[in-house]
Amino acid sequence: MHTARPCAAIFTLAVLLLPTLPAPGAAEITLAKEGQSCVALIVPDDQGKAVQLPAAKLQRDTQSVALAAVELADYIGKISGARPPLCTESAFDGRCASRIFIGPCKATLALVGAPPPLPEEFVIRTVGKDLHIIGGDSAPGDLRCCGTLFGVYDFIERELGVRWLFPGEHGEVVPHCATLTISATDRREQPRVQKRKVRNVALSREEIFKPVLARWGVSLAAWKAAQGPEATGAWFRRQRLGSRIELEGGHSYAGWWVKYGREHPDWFALQPDGTRTQKPERERLCKSNPALWDEIARVRIAAFKANPTQLTASIAPNDGGANKFCMCEKCRALDPADAPKLLNDPSLFDPATGRPCAAYPALSDRVFTFFNEIARRVRAELPDRSLVCYAYSVYRTPPVRVQALEPNLIVGYVGLDLEAIDTWSRFAARLYIRPNDLGPAVDLGLPRNQAAHLARAVQFAVEHKAIGFDFDNCHGNWSSHGLDYFVLCKALWNPDLDVRATIADYCRAAYGPGAAAMLRYHERLEKISAAVRGDALLATKRTPHAARLCFHYSPAALSALEADLAAAQAALGNTDPAALARVNMAADSVQYARRVTALLEVAADKKSAAYQQRLAAVEACLKSKVLTPSLAPLHSDRYLRKALSSREREVE
Repeated sequence: MHTARPCAAIFTLAVLLLPTLPAPGAAEITLAKEGQSCVALIVPDDQGKAVQLPAAKLQRDTQSVALAAVELADYIGKISGARPPLCTESAFDGRCASRIFIGPCKATLALVGAPPPLPEEFVIRTVGKDLHIIGGDSAPGDLRCCGTLFGVYDFIERELGVRWLFPGEHGEVVPHCATLTISATDRREQPRVQKRKVRNVALSREEIFKPVLARWGVSLAAWKAAQGPEATGAWFRRQRLGSRIELEGGHSYAGWWVKYGREHPDWFALQPDGTRTQKPERERLCKSNPALWDEIARVRIAAFKANPTQLTASIAPNDGGANKFCMCEKCRALDPADAPKLLNDPSLFDPATGRPCAAYPALSDRVFTFFNEIARRVRAELPDRSLVCYAYSVYRTPPVRVQALEPNLIVGYVGLDLEAIDTWSRFAARLYIRPNDLGPAVDLGLPRNQAAHLARAVQFAVEHKAIGFDFDNCHGNWSSHGLDYFVLCKALWNPDLDVRATIADYCRAAYGPGAAAMLRYHERLEKISAAVRGDALLATKRTPHAARLCFHYSPAALSALEADLAAAQAALGNTDPAALARVNMAADSVQYARRVTALLEVAADKKSAAYQQRLAAVEACLKSKVLTPSLAPLHSDRYLRKALSSREREVE
């Protein structure tokens, strides 16, 4: 790593990243000396006005080069106390000995030559006393991407030593050096994964949470300000999440009943009442109908032709809602009897009685016959376009009779099961992984460490044809799940990530002298999390189970975690208030675990005084954190209430 000098680097990331190749004979570049700037940041001439704005005002995709320059200037200023001037290439007056060229400046384009940076790729190169950072900022399909910005963020992390651990006051680690010097470098890098998305859903379910906020005496506006994109969005951007390919596989047929229902009721799913009437907007289709295949293909082809830059489109079914899957004779004929059985699924019914089925084969053959037929029609006319579909819900398992998928299908598998990903990779030419595994549905927001598990799943999926990821349910529980979020983002950029070194680097950055104790803390959590994933009553059902959670988060296990936290606090003393605040954030999650497990132990008797007292203690804990990055209180409360409602139904 190239360190800021003369101050010592506060941590190292050399083992995590590709080697930096110094330019032969190149000298070091001094960015600041004794608190005075020694460098000017140069941008293309058309960026002159934009770089005068603050970073918060540069959020559009078309402003990413200006944002890159402003971010770099800001962080050099934070580190050295001397924010460098920004100016356009033609306006530079030579007052600074060194220059940092950001984006497609003429000098940089001449230096890089052909080929130019690929989409999302960046080049960082020193030449003499100058530094050049440029990236690929557009992609096929008329997409904007952020190669230059990613190059700047990589430079800020690798050369300048900044870490972005989580959003909020203490989430940023910045070394301080009045004299700041970097060594020569020459590297070129592009992320292997073409789409890297982690859904920041802290502000979701507003209508559900409004009455809870009112009960807690917290305004909706205050919650939005604390948890919204202005407070948290920069963290996700700085993790270099992004995309250079369209991969949207969302609901495709909203409004189709209104549009087609009168003339073509046979295109829609037979319902238990014997009609095909649908309740908009999540209507279900009769997937065995060839005329419907023709129409969907026609609509997609017309859309592609109307927008020649569009390269992909979704043909995924609508999910959820009140409508049932079609159980007409032709659809059922596509469901092999030897397919994996679905038990008591509420979306299926017995057509003879109209009542729910106790067991029925998975619908994968039916659904992927439907996908194949549409894809075949589109490919015949537009072989260069692709269609995104899902392996999800009652069609998550691979088909039995369908032996191959059309090459223009991109299959979005919803989950992280490695065996299933392996199997799907034998059917599909390309995979898109769309898990829901970041939320607290099983662990109720208790502290965990699934970082290595998540990173390994990303690596495995990339090795098995995955070209993109879309992780849902990042609720912003930074005290309990923050390490998971951090390592996952690093793995999405580099699937060959050294996870152990990354976690060690995180702990050094976050906890300083308390790092050794916090490494032990996260190692204990990793063992607990692995046990939770392997527990059939938790992992198989994908729902919380009070007795099993209390078993894994036992008083002895929580005491051991508390001992590690106490050791970290003692090691820090009063030397580093920010690091101590981070340790105390982790302590929040263990205190919450104490209160939740105590509540779950008495949850079978909801009329008892003990239950009411412990429930009030949990709620008070969550309420106190609702405007902080800790615990994702509203989401944790929601899942806890679900667990409490099912407590009496648990059977050991």
